[in-house]
Amino acid sequence: MSDIFRYMKEIYTKAKNNDLLWKPVYSNNMPCNGKNGIFTEMNFKSFFFKGHYRYVKFTVQYVSRCDENGLSHPEEGTKYYVLHELVLDDMKEPFYIPEPNNESKWNDEKAYKVNEYGRFRYVFDDEETAKKVVFNELTFMIYPLGYLLDDDEIEEWNDFIEKMR
Repeated sequence: MSDIFRYMKEIYTKAKNNDLLWKPVYSNNMPCNGKNGIFTEMNFKSFFFKGHYRYVKFTVQYVSRCDENGLSHPEEGTKYYVLHELVLDDMKEPFYIPEPNNESKWNDEKAYKVNEYGRFRYVFDDEETAKKVVFNELTFMIYPLGYLLDDDEIEEWNDFIEKMR
């Protein structure tokens, strides 16, 4: 089984089984700053860079209503749920955002990656829909790789997908 095939199966299985751990997002990874979203993160062995990893993070950002003066109204609660995707390739080791902590760690680059949401994807009216779309985003990441599979792997992939349904 090729590395590409393993990568595709790993991503598809995590997404299909909803095997995603959602964690809270706090500015600067400090709970005292208040929760402003949720994120899930994954590391995969890279098949482009042997011995390296690909880090993928999906963030659902909570956004409150903003008025015509540009003032936000967080006291009204969350109005929109904004989905973002961050991908870091060529990581020399698996990458994880550390557990939130109220002690400022100005030199901890990993902690501050929680502030990097990445590429904007969509806006939703509820959090559950945003979470469900992450599955589709993950499958969009892997299906273009199908052309790299050999004939036997394509047949095995089709069988695998059929069993997952």
